[in-house]
Amino acid sequence: MDATTARNQPLSEEMIDATLADSFPASDPPSWTLGRESYQGKEPATAIETTKTNRKEASIMNPNIDLSEEQRNSVVKILNALLSDEYVLYTKTRNYHWNVTGPQFNDLHKFFEEQYTELNVVADDVAERARSLGGWALGTLKEFSQHARVNEYPGQYPQAREMIANLLADHETIVRQLRTDLETAEKQHDMGTNDFLTGLMEKHEKMAWMLRAFSAGESV
Repeated sequence: MDATTARNQPLSEEMIDATLADSFPASDPPSWTLGRESYQGKEPATAIETTKTNRKEASIMNPNIDLSEEQRNSVVKILNALLSDEYVLYTKTRNYHWNVTGPQFNDLHKFFEEQYTELNVVADDVAERARSLGGWALGTLKEFSQHARVNEYPGQYPQAREMIANLLADHETIVRQLRTDLETAEKQHDMGTNDFLTGLMEKHEKMAWMLRAFSAGESV
């Protein structure tokens, strides 16, 4: 057999095993063949079998927590809108952390970092709450921008006092929205999410208070 014919000939399992035998320590059976027998002679899954498997997996991921699918979907919807708000506000706060200027640069730089660090945790908690109800959490910038109720201002680099005012307005917007979301969760008999949203509202109220206190200073 010439070299060209050898290159074009399909490799058999015997040929592969003979090559690997020269490179790996001896074992019985050869270590690279372990598990191969479980695949030999196995017919590919039919469409019906695949469908049954998918249904079984879906039933496992479907929470049995005394809330109907309709109730859970309703709550997941408001959670994803809230997640979008949180992520946009997180990004805006980080933007201001990078771009703040003025005599209180050092204080505001650190202050904005503290706030966006907390918002990062909040966004993660909201996403995980949606997943715990059997829903999906939004995870792309495009989706966040489409569903957020707080505004962004691309290409604008406001003065420090305006930065604080913008963030304060966003936190207050989220607090007002959370009051409505609390009613939705209660109507759906989801007391867990109701309690979760109450805790988030308190966090935003505290962050808003801190921003309000900062803006009261004359040096900003």
